[in-house]
Amino acid sequence: MKNRIFIILTMVIGSMAFYSCEKFLDAKPYNSLSHPNSLKDLQALLDFEWEVNYWYPGIGELASDDFVISFRGFSAMLPHMQDAYLWKDDSGDSGEWQLGYKMISIANVILEGLQRIDGGDPKLRSQIEGEALFLRGWAYFNLAQIYCAPYSVLETSDNMGLVLRADSDSEVNLPRSSLEETYIQLFRDLNRAVELLPEKATHVTRASRWVALSALARAYHTIEDYQLAEKMVDRAMEIENTLLDYNDLDYAAAMPFDVTNNVELIHYAVSRSTEYLIYDASTRVSEELYKLYEDTDLRKKLFFEQSNAGVKFKGFYHGKRSCFVGLAQDEMYLIKAECSVRRDAKAEAESYLNTFLSTRYEKNKFSKLSFATAELALDRILLERRKQLVFRGIRWMDLRRLNRYPYRAVVVEKRFDDVDESKVYKLLPNDLRYTFLIPILAIDAGGYTQNPR
Repeated sequence: MKNRIFIILTMVIGSMAFYSCEKFLDAKPYNSLSHPNSLKDLQALLDFEWEVNYWYPGIGELASDDFVISFRGFSAMLPHMQDAYLWKDDSGDSGEWQLGYKMISIANVILEGLQRIDGGDPKLRSQIEGEALFLRGWAYFNLAQIYCAPYSVLETSDNMGLVLRADSDSEVNLPRSSLEETYIQLFRDLNRAVELLPEKATHVTRASRWVALSALARAYHTIEDYQLAEKMVDRAMEIENTLLDYNDLDYAAAMPFDVTNNVELIHYAVSRSTEYLIYDASTRVSEELYKLYEDTDLRKKLFFEQSNAGVKFKGFYHGKRSCFVGLAQDEMYLIKAECSVRRDAKAEAESYLNTFLSTRYEKNKFSKLSFATAELALDRILLERRKQLVFRGIRWMDLRRLNRYPYRAVVVEKRFDDVDESKVYKLLPNDLRYTFLIPILAIDAGGYTQNPR
């Protein structure tokens, strides 16, 4: 990992302790205290992994159905996490919003620095600009999955988007954009990053053209623009398309995956907000999820382990006990397969799916799949997304995306059976609670319109 920490970064950390609650929610956390004066300083900001790679939202994972928690464990959770788990969001928590907009502010500080700082290596300038644009566009995308209603290119929308800050001056009050404007902005940033960035980065924590193309593939896929999603995947796979053969891993290991053996990793990103709940003693993997894996499916042993509390997750894709929400090659194969079948290229979809699954099952125990119809192929591809991309922050996006179709919609249930009387909580498809409320502190400070309830 990169370890270059300049005085400027010390000032960043120190300034946060004194930042008022009115301003820390909106953007500029430090640039009034620290002015980067060289390309080296700007690169240092990008290399500060604790800010750049560990801020991602995790509340969608908490609200979805990958894991369940006992009533005892639920009682020990922080109130805002209890509310998110049971979809009783009261806009009291500000962490996800704050971290996202801090990342946007860092990106804007870097872009402003490039305008102010003359000269330097043109290739380095281009790379720094590309990384900053990637971080800003990717921050907008991830925040939109939490604080904006689901968006699809297949239908018109008059829903509200995010507050789009193009500079680091949080003193300027801006209204929320439209949802369409939010996606236009984030796609503009990510596509421009593709043009500026080098093909591959020197480290998995940095952005590159490969990373930006993969991010675009996820983003276009999420809004059901399957044609562009497939185009981005194809371009990304031209750079790299290697899969990890799960037969080569030690399923008895406490952490079968890590950054040294997982050749599928494209970009390293972590959510800190709910990570401990995944491995806490009071949580266990959903029985419905665990039953999806056949005994010859290596994921059953590599992703999970038995404990006194039930089935626990251990398949952290980056080898740390935290929620990996980054980009990896397995997701690209599944996006490619889904996009292929949606354009009626069933044979191509089968080819990508079989190539992928041949690395997930025990050797000589997997038979190539063939489907009578494209719809049956799509069913299996979506099932494999459910099985492969667990605890990666993607389940929430898929629930939101597929809820538009009654035959694919899911009623998410949370049940407590160890209290005086059994209680069941339900989140129905297309419920307004699939969009979290903007924190009340941000609403008060910025005068933003709140999401409907």
